[in-house]
Amino acid sequence: MMGFSADANVMYEEASQVANDAVGTIRTVASYCAEEKVMEIYRNKCEGPVKMGIKQGLISGTGFGLSLALLFFAYATTFYAAARLVESGKTTFEDVFRVSRQLSKRFI
Repeated sequence: MMGFSADANVMYEEASQVANDAVGTIRTVASYCAEEKVMEIYRNKCEGPVKMGIKQGLISGTGFGLSLALLFFAYATTFYAAARLVESGKTTFEDVFRVSRQLSKRFI
């Protein structure tokens, strides 16, 4: 994430330089009717970081979603196993939640 941020900053600085040059020489830009050309150059410079941001967001979001999914699948598996143990009479409902509470205190 930090590496992406540094790359995006460099790319946005390039786009900002185009805008600064255009504003600094606004009379020249206006006299040649080059406003649209300057805007096109600026849009092209901003296009790279936007695409990288979307790609990085999708990758990060997918990774985060999968990590949470694995966590909840582990919870589901644990509760399923506990339910089977309670059903077979090898433990009680109270014991399952006592263990669950102790584990949550230890890891949180």
